[in-house]
Amino acid sequence: MDFHSKDIACEELGQHWTMPDSAGTLRGPKDLQGQVTYLFFGFTSCPDVCPTTMVELSQVKHLMGKDADQLQVVFVSVDPARDTPEVARTYVHAFDPKAMALVGDEAQLSAMASDFKAFYEKEPGQLPDTYTMSHIAGGYVFDRQGRLRLFAPYGMPVQQLFSDVQRLLLEPEHPAAGSEALAACKLPHSASVAAR
Repeated sequence: MDFHSKDIACEELGQHWTMPDSAGTLRGPKDLQGQVTYLFFGFTSCPDVCPTTMVELSQVKHLMGKDADQLQVVFVSVDPARDTPEVARTYVHAFDPKAMALVGDEAQLSAMASDFKAFYEKEPGQLPDTYTMSHIAGGYVFDRQGRLRLFAPYGMPVQQLFSDVQRLLLEPEHPAAGSEALAACKLPHSASVAAR
């Protein structure tokens, strides 16, 4: 059975980044081990995509019931000039008290976005000296081993995202879990195509 989200396990994204969380602790891929993680880029002044994403993730956690803590939500601010660590933490905790907010400087953000091939851009606002941010919509889903496996497009039905998270949670919790899904990545291209 295929995932509803796009399988990006072979694309080698999101493996080499560091970014401070809202408490100032430097985080990286190893911090995503132990739970399924949904990581997305956004900003606290976002009028639609970001709050909708947070609400939908809350709905997924509700569907998970007693297993809700097995899904870690990580919000990466693309607007560090306005999203101070405190502002970002307050924002995500309004939706999910266990969500993590990552807020770095422009150089850290640029490096992390590059590692995920994630788009963001500052755009002039309607009034002088104002601006908004355009950014990639959707989330990167990591398995419990901290490996990036899926890209969940913005607007995918909550039930489908829940199904994908549950499927990742059903994989055995040891380093080899999910390795069959990644085995094709190691094959030469011709063998990989033949295997499909």
